[in-house]
Amino acid sequence: MAENNKFTTDRMELEEVLVRQFRSLQELIALTKKERVCLLNEPEAIIQVVEDKEVLLDSINLLEDRCRKIVQELSLSVSLRSENTSIRDLLPFFKAEEASRVKNLSEGITSLASQARELNRANQAIAATKMEWLKATQDFLISIFQPEIGYRSPKSGQFNREPAGVGIEIRV
Repeated sequence: MAENNKFTTDRMELEEVLVRQFRSLQELIALTKKERVCLLNEPEAIIQVVEDKEVLLDSINLLEDRCRKIVQELSLSVSLRSENTSIRDLLPFFKAEEASRVKNLSEGITSLASQARELNRANQAIAATKMEWLKATQDFLISIFQPEIGYRSPKSGQFNREPAGVGIEIRV
């Protein structure tokens, strides 16, 4: 009887952890969308969003670890001896309604995680494009003020000219 109570307690805890994972992934998706807006329009706000994402990802990792531990405890309770027992392997041991809830949560988590990965890849592409644009702009600005190859110091007295590419005409 005590074993059955432990199994029920662990199953309920598993559901609770899965719900928290689901909600955390929803929050991660919202933050990732906010990150995209910051990348495109508000670069000064990006640091805070990235820090918030890091904290959330740490929390999600802790929830995943907790979920794995509960799954292992449940698998031992029902004598499933495997290193890689999954939630799916445990579903036949749950009541139909419980199994349905756990399965739906698990599938929802998988779907949200996939969506978060895709959004993150898109944000990485935007960030890389912005960095390339910034580098090209920097290179262009530097090239404007670099002297031409045949440049000689004005102190040499041979010729006196403006830096290459400035394009400023001085009229007296």
